[in-house]
Amino acid sequence: MHDIPHGYSLFRDDLEHVCRELAPVWSELRGAHLFLTGATGFFGIWLIESVLWANDAHRLGLTVTALSRAPEHFLDARAPHLRDHDALRFVEGDVTGFEMPAQPCTHILHAASESNVDQRADWAERQLRTSIDGTRRVIEMAVRHQSKSILLTSSGSVYLPSEGSDGTRYAEGPNGLADYASERTVYGQTKRMMEIMTAAAAQQHGFHARIARCFAFVGPYLPLEHNYAIGNFIRDALHGRTIVVGGDGAPLRSYLYAADLVVWLLTIMSRGRSGAPYNVGGNEAVSIRELAQRVAKAAGAPADAVVVKGTPVPGAAPSAYLPSLARVEAELGVRAAIPLDDAIHRTLAWHVARGERSMTEAQAFAPCVRRARANP
Repeated sequence: MHDIPHGYSLFRDDLEHVCRELAPVWSELRGAHLFLTGATGFFGIWLIESVLWANDAHRLGLTVTALSRAPEHFLDARAPHLRDHDALRFVEGDVTGFEMPAQPCTHILHAASESNVDQRADWAERQLRTSIDGTRRVIEMAVRHQSKSILLTSSGSVYLPSEGSDGTRYAEGPNGLADYASERTVYGQTKRMMEIMTAAAAQQHGFHARIARCFAFVGPYLPLEHNYAIGNFIRDALHGRTIVVGGDGAPLRSYLYAADLVVWLLTIMSRGRSGAPYNVGGNEAVSIRELAQRVAKAAGAPADAVVVKGTPVPGAAPSAYLPSLARVEAELGVRAAIPLDDAIHRTLAWHVARGERSMTEAQAFAPCVRRARANP
């Protein structure tokens, strides 16, 4: 049965997928105390619910402490189902100066970042402060608590456009600096500095520095109003609107489903080489145009539901934001188990299951929901 179990907001199938795929890892986390920054975002909610589910399933006796600027608002507005879970605690504060838990944390998952949705002029300064001062605070806690590891969720944005060293895919390696003021460079290079800070501190103090360079993802809780193409397409499909591709639709992307994302992150946290970055993302390259068409198809929309405003330049190579997965697959044995089309179906079905559409509109998504139930 493809349902949402009591006390959770994700599909049972997805939670069980994570639990099953990480079977070799859970014993290493028995009795652990995980501290999570960025806990109320897309990554954070998936990590919290997945770990809590595994904790109950395997009787791990672990604790998750989540950092949030406003935990009561988060619990009231987004996650009332998590309020009374025995294994979940909250620390109120900012990542740059939070009060450390009294109970030592064995593992730290550092996923905090500053969004730039509102395009404020001070975003670059806020991103720098959050990245540098926040990482310094997290390292300070790891040293004080003698933590086993810090998992840093870095970004594929650390790579510059000239660094498609494996054909059109970015492979982990050195790069130079350019265009300092652009959003991508500020975001990417602050992430790179966080990697350097964490690795240097790990070498000095003896904990493990695990680094996940994260690319593009899809799944429940992905913001639909932010500047994520797939989120915008899903939003428009859910509301029966035309899916508009602002450019020529030629750029290439790949997407990893959130349940697989959790599997990869926790595997890196437990078994990755200290100081070695691992790319995290999908393996199927898809153009933005094709992505819009596949979202429309999954939603049962007509063929003309997608409008591409731009025209590709003849003979021009499309830009690509694609990870090379050779290292993470070879060293850690992870795989993208849930194909892109299934990921899109599951995400659409989750929104329908949450009652975020009228009954009349939901009827149009019956094939989508049936498809999600048939592909746990």
